[in-house]
Parts: sequence; structure tokens; C-alpha cells
Amino acid sequence: MSAATNERLSIEGLSDTFLEALGGAVSWHSAAERKPLEIDCKSPLPPKLRVYIYNATYPPGGRTMGEHKIQLIVPGQERSERGNFDASGGRIPLLVGFRPDLRIFMLWDAELYADFAYSRNVQVMPETVYEAFARGIARQERRLWTQNSEIVIATDARHLAEAILERQRETLKRLLGEKA
Repeated sequence: MSAATNERLSIEGLSDTFLEALGGAVSWHSAAERKPLEIDCKSPLPPKLRVYIYNATYPPGGRTMGEHKIQLIVPGQERSERGNFDASGGRIPLLVGFRPDLRIFMLWDAELYADFAYSRNVQVMPETVYEAFARGIARQERRLWTQNSEIVIATDARHLAEAILERQRETLKRLLGEKA
């Protein structure tokens, strides 16, 4: 493991890393250099995903030391515009952060982030990221400014398919009003 470097990957690098982690579960995908990445998956994964993947950084001076964040900007969104994730065509939006040096993916509940400001931050605690690094998968309950809370899932590449399924279960539980 390298020292904390806040390494950043290109859109293509992020997409390639995500696709490699899913391996044989992918039956088709859009061009890796385009954002968002569209993926057709094999069962038991959701059949159609639209992946919004961002570099996760942990800048000094944040609210909590070591807190990891992504900055939400969707393609075509200008600084003064509000953004939304595209769920058209039966595709499920998946909101993902990636920390390259640890090779950890973080999955948030994309449906909780509608009509967001340009470059809005979304966070996960460092303990969640490091637990995923040590154990393969971790989860964190995160309270939001709204009445909602969400479950953030962090995972290594080996457990990405399992984490996607867990992300979908947690979203469904929230929609049905079930407690975590």
C-alpha cells in the first residue's frame, strides 16, 4: 500500500477498474472514456446499470480528519445548474467513489441525491474505507440533512458484485420504509 497520495484516475481509468472488478458479470458496456458508464450485467446483478464513478479524495482540513469525499458533477452540468442522475431506459443509477491506492469502491444511494448543486460533496468516514480494505466489505449509516439516512457500502474489488446487490437491497428497504 502506498502512502496517502490522493491519486486520481481518468474517467477511462475509473471505468476500466470498475469493469475489471466485475469481470464476467458484465455482458456489455459503453465506451470506458464516457461518463456515465452504462453496463449490462448478468444475473444476479441488476440487468442495466448507469455508473457515475468519481475519484474519492481525503483532503486535509475537512470536517472530519481522513473523511473521504466525492464531488458530484454530471455530464453537461454547468456551475450554476442543478444536477440529477439519469434513470432513463430502465437503467439504475449507481453512485460510486474509488480510492485508487487502496483499490476501494464506495457506493452511496444515488436516489437520495436529486437536484444537487454543482460539485456537491458526498462523504464517507475513514473507518468505513479502512474496514473495507481490511475485511473486504463494510457499511456505514450516514445521517443526511433531510429526514433520511443512508447506508454507504465500501468494498474491495473482490466483493464489488456483492456490494452492488447490497446497495440495491438497502435502497429497496429505504423505499419500503424498512429500518436498516
